[in-house]
Amino acid sequence: MSREKIKVPGNVYEELAALEHEIHFTLDTTDTVKKAEDRGYMAAANWIRQNENAYKVGFSWGFEPMAEESQPMIRDIPEKSEPVQRRTISHPPPIQATRPEPQPIRSPARKTTGKSSSGNSTGIIAGIKKWINKYF
Repeated sequence: MSREKIKVPGNVYEELAALEHEIHFTLDTTDTVKKAEDRGYMAAANWIRQNENAYKVGFSWGFEPMAEESQPMIRDIPEKSEPVQRRTISHPPPIQATRPEPQPIRSPARKTTGKSSSGNSTGIIAGIKKWINKYF
């Protein structure tokens, strides 16, 4: 008996290859079918169910697609297509009302002489000096 890979349909081969990377294959076909169905590989699950002996041989020797032409893999990125032209409605720019610029609010001017109306100097240092002089 020669050791040839088991030939399977192209879509089944793609799913078996993807399944091989995701799980550890076992010879327990019911377990493998369940795992394939859980991951959405329905073609592979149906093929394994219908061809249990071929799956067990392919498990050891490998699988290959039936068609000789290159099969697109699940992981292939589709070709980039041209963007769809969208219809849009152009709106005129909004009309902006002109307002006079607001004037800054000015606070009343402070006295900068450093003396209060009673003639004494103000501030923290002056207060401390006043307290020291009063009690010491």
